[in-house]
Amino acid sequence: MKKIIFDLYRYQILPKNRHLQLSLFHDVKSLEELLDRKNEIFADALCSIKTLKTKKSIIKHRLLHHSNDIYLFKFAVNRSLVIETEDFTEEEISNWPSVYVFVWNRHDKQILAIQHKWKAFQDTDFLAKAIINEINTILRKWNLAVYYKAIFVEKDFWDLIKEYKGKIIDVNFELITPNMANISDILSEEIKQFAVDTNAAKTKYELVSDPDSSINLDESDPRVKGLVQYSSEGGGDISIKISGFKKRVHTKSSKKHIEIDEAEISNISSDELANLLKELVG
Repeated sequence: MKKIIFDLYRYQILPKNRHLQLSLFHDVKSLEELLDRKNEIFADALCSIKTLKTKKSIIKHRLLHHSNDIYLFKFAVNRSLVIETEDFTEEEISNWPSVYVFVWNRHDKQILAIQHKWKAFQDTDFLAKAIINEINTILRKWNLAVYYKAIFVEKDFWDLIKEYKGKIIDVNFELITPNMANISDILSEEIKQFAVDTNAAKTKYELVSDPDSSINLDESDPRVKGLVQYSSEGGGDISIKISGFKKRVHTKSSKKHIEIDEAEISNISSDELANLLKELVG
């Protein structure tokens, strides 16, 4: 039975500058007030998105469902086709393959689920980036910015570490400065506070071994476990350099996803599909 697959991403909404005079930004008087309202502001920006234009594509969308903090869209991309006709000529026809995009904008969720359909987008990250970039052009006037990362399976990372033990020579952690307590509690307070105190949006930690040695990552080490677990929940990306490999291996290549039988959603409404995705993601 054919499956519809949704890749999962986590987004976080951060102040661009924690030290600006916030009274300059509409009616917000403090950083605390801004952060309290960040999801409301994000929702307004999400619903204000116009036609997306990238270097090679035009992307249109339609809102199918909205209730509280749940949104379900369809995004369609221009992929015109050239066909051969019966009189031996070529003709270009309009073609707009579409995908579902589900957004859960609750402060302790902040999840983006994008249907994977090769005919529309080879990688769901392309559409995620286009959407977030457009939202960020709107949020700039609020001194806010959205950062997103793929949610990945933590076990897959540790399986990779075990498989290439003795060959890993470089590990790079790129973390979004956390502002979601439910996914960042495992990080040390020192790491979290350091990012906030320095006004950083992202923090990078790189471990590099001697050329004649290798990096040893132990799953029982709470410092390493915290970095990996936070990253796996969509708080960051980890890239690994393996001896003998030309390219680095990224955790985003192991995106977490949900699957739905195509037949299961063929006869349900957009409202029912939105509720089904909420249940599966939650």
